[in-house]
Amino acid sequence: MKHVGIIGYGRIGAYLHKKIEQTQGLNVSFIYEIAEEKTRGLDNSILAKDPESLEKRRADLVIEAADFRAVGALAPQIVKRTDMLILSASALADENLATKLQSICEETGHRFYIPHGALLGMDGFQDARNTFDEISITTVKPPKNLDFTFQERWKLEEIKARAVLHDGSTREVCRLFPRNVNSHAVLAISGLGFDKTRSVLIADPDAITATHHIVAKGGGTTTEIIQSSPIKGVTGDFTLASVYGTIKRILIQSHGLNIV
Repeated sequence: MKHVGIIGYGRIGAYLHKKIEQTQGLNVSFIYEIAEEKTRGLDNSILAKDPESLEKRRADLVIEAADFRAVGALAPQIVKRTDMLILSASALADENLATKLQSICEETGHRFYIPHGALLGMDGFQDARNTFDEISITTVKPPKNLDFTFQERWKLEEIKARAVLHDGSTREVCRLFPRNVNSHAVLAISGLGFDKTRSVLIADPDAITATHHIVAKGGGTTTEIIQSSPIKGVTGDFTLASVYGTIKRILIQSHGLNIV
């Protein structure tokens, strides 16, 4: 039996809790959520009350499904004692944090994973990163599905027509819209890095899905991927199934063929 801890109990955390408990060989050993109203109705024994109590909970894998702030606050403590799956990849745009986590894992032998989430083909970008000269990702979302909390220029109520919120480096868009561009961070980590990846974020009141359009060029080859899926809150539906699949690949290896 493999034990899984969950940090954050919003849409993704609640979905993963349900799916993991339905999966043979897996169980949820704890849930940590600072907003008590989100976990109301859950068995009190499964709830971790504070960050210090996480060290007392058994887990083969801890999943961060909160936001970038939870990664900075909790990940260094967690990877000292177990493996971790970080969904808020935008947190790793902080070079100091990324370096710290890497150093801890080298010392302890633990791993921290980044799921491909809303995107497809990230293994290919990792394998061929040295062949690309330029990589860009353009994301279009309805304004209501964007979080404007962490930037100063744009406000939700001001978006009346299609607007380009950012066109520049992935590192910068992770600072401005950290809850909306985890997919951009995953692409940057898989490919050319946060400073050499171009990120375009567009709010479109006429959009009904979240769409990611990746274009990569190099060595005379052009790779293009378009991914579009329904969205609720800041998370597309495809991401839910994708992350669950990643968890199973990390923790459960079936006999015979395994696609990794």
